[in-house]
Amino acid sequence: MINNTDNQNYIRTTEQFKEQQMKENSEKDALGRDAFLTLFTTQLKNQNPLDPMGNEAFVAQLAQFSQVEGIKGMQGSIEELVSTVKAEQMFAGSNLVGKRVAITGGLISGGDGTQSEGIVDLPGGAKGIAWAVYDQVTDTPIFRSTLGPQAPGKVSLVWNGTDLKGDQAPKGNYVIKANIVEDDRLQAIPVTTFVDVKSVSWRPDTQQIELEVDGGGVVTMEEIGKITN
Repeated sequence: MINNTDNQNYIRTTEQFKEQQMKENSEKDALGRDAFLTLFTTQLKNQNPLDPMGNEAFVAQLAQFSQVEGIKGMQGSIEELVSTVKAEQMFAGSNLVGKRVAITGGLISGGDGTQSEGIVDLPGGAKGIAWAVYDQVTDTPIFRSTLGPQAPGKVSLVWNGTDLKGDQAPKGNYVIKANIVEDDRLQAIPVTTFVDVKSVSWRPDTQQIELEVDGGGVVTMEEIGKITN
């Protein structure tokens, strides 16, 4: 006579089987192929002959095994792809070290009588431009200036390195910000500056490279608009 109580210790539903798999995966990283097959075979050998595993449960567990194996193979392919992309981006970034590039954001390294320049693009012209130079760390205005009506095109904003009093500002990192007069309101517009690329590094969290530039800024490859020698 078959003892159903004893056999119940060996019979698992599909959900119970999955729960056990998840627990063991978290403790031991993942069950290997041999361990999975051994466990599955043992379950089949010890199942209740009066109530064997149904086709649905059998197929579900085999599908789970195939999925796990597929994920492992896919993970390996993804890791290989990421490694290739990283190598290509690092190579491209390293070629920019020492070069001068155009970026949007107004970052400059200036002061101490050094002339610095920012460029704004005005496709529709402007009634006027109000622009200023700010300390990058404190966001304190160092210099202010205005320009009158402008025709469509690019406009150069030149800072001679002096402060609001006309004295030389200390050498450091600054930001040029500009606004145009639009419908009697001030509207912020992007300022492009040319900076030198100092170094390149890889960010694992974003899976892309970052370029350290003059002015104390960090930009991505996508933020570079133009490259000069």
